[in-house]
Amino acid sequence: MPTYSVTVETDQPRAEDLSVELWDRGASGVEVRDGEGIPMPGLPRPPPGRAILVAWFDDREDAAGAAAALGGEIAEVPEEDWSETWKEGLGPMIIGRVFVRPSWVDAPVPAGLAEVVLDPGMAFGTGTHPTTSLCLAALSERLAARPGAAVLDVGTGSGLLAIAARKLGAGRVAGNDNDPVAVGVARENAARNGAAVELTVEPLSAIRGPFDVVVANILANTLVELAPGIAAQLAPGGVVLLSGILGPQEDEVRAAYVAQGLEPLPGSDRRAGEWSLLALERPRG
Repeated sequence: MPTYSVTVETDQPRAEDLSVELWDRGASGVEVRDGEGIPMPGLPRPPPGRAILVAWFDDREDAAGAAAALGGEIAEVPEEDWSETWKEGLGPMIIGRVFVRPSWVDAPVPAGLAEVVLDPGMAFGTGTHPTTSLCLAALSERLAARPGAAVLDVGTGSGLLAIAARKLGAGRVAGNDNDPVAVGVARENAARNGAAVELTVEPLSAIRGPFDVVVANILANTLVELAPGIAAQLAPGGVVLLSGILGPQEDEVRAAYVAQGLEPLPGSDRRAGEWSLLALERPRG
């Protein structure tokens, strides 16, 4: 029996709503591609600020209706076991001092690295996107210099950064996300890795602080909006690591945190292609 795919491209902020609508229209599966992770075979990567959604339908009429309503393209998909095919592009990665591997890959952990076992799921953050890699590398460096530091992961997604922080020697680790599904996934991942991490859907103001390191890998406009709340969680001498930022957005994001009394940390910003990570510190005095 053939399967039908519907591909829709949209602005990133609309991706979640369109995903829900595709499910409501009878989709048996929906993949959202917004730059995180590795796409299904044959699916292109979206340009910055855009997202590509691919939905699978068993019924051609449902697929045609969804394509017509959402301005998507419909195609017949040959019979194939997608539950196994999509795994082919994913394997272990070494980022900083972290060894990230999917659960179906049995690979020895290189000496001196912290292992995180993580499967892609209904939450963002598998380590493959440049912003996630930038954060892992920066966390590796920061926690090597300050073992036992308290870490807060804002917008935790899959929980990867929070789990990695714990495995890298952090003391107390907390993370939050406004998506209950993401928090559920993050808790499952933390349990799988034996990582004691506090995960919540509560807002920043409800989390007991302060923290020595705050990491936030989210969109630039959200980083600007959350600047007062994030800065308030940072202890004197603490460092905030901000990513999800495109090069032209650096000045606006940096200015929002300088306005909260933080200072850029010389030599600590990182870049990978079009993406940036900014590091700022709260002065001790």
